[in-house]
Amino acid sequence: MASESGERLSKARLERLTDGVFAIVMTILVLEITIPFISPTVVSTELPKELIELWPALLSYAISFIILGFFWISHDDQFHYIKRVNRPLLGLSIFYLMFIALIPFSASLLGEFGNQQLAIIVYGINLIICSSWNYLHWWYATRNNLLVDKDLDPSFIRRELRRYSISILMYIIAILMAFVSINLSILLFIATPLYYLMPVEKNRYLFWKNKH
Repeated sequence: MASESGERLSKARLERLTDGVFAIVMTILVLEITIPFISPTVVSTELPKELIELWPALLSYAISFIILGFFWISHDDQFHYIKRVNRPLLGLSIFYLMFIALIPFSASLLGEFGNQQLAIIVYGINLIICSSWNYLHWWYATRNNLLVDKDLDPSFIRRELRRYSISILMYIIAILMAFVSINLSILLFIATPLYYLMPVEKNRYLFWKNKH
């Protein structure tokens, strides 16, 4: 019974684990950018060219860091409303973090082979899986107000689920777009988290406005 009610499970420990995983994963991203080896005799002429050739890896790093930042914001936003945890929610969180931890690999693949459709597909699938676990996390916690306050606005819950669904759809479109234009596909990867953030603040504001 205690496991179902969440009385013996610590919400704070889950939040600390999540923060730790995100901090490590976001740091690993930059470690994937390697400094090229250049002979000292030609460094003055070769360094500018080598730095320019690093731009795909730097772009992949920037996109992935921003996306991870928004995933973290989303998780933080959810736990603003989630008041307790239970075993199933812990399981959902563990699988969510497992695929979050895979992002440096798919980002490195994108940075190295960004002109290949397969690299775009692997990266996109990674983000789709993360977004799907994020959706399931919120859906489970708010289903019949299981782990949130009983008076949490149902329309707010539905708006958040729609927002998560749209982000999944946008990543699917980004993958499909790779078969038409890889550059457009990457632009959609960049645009998706920008959309993903804005409704969070609006919804939270409207909810608290209605509450108070």
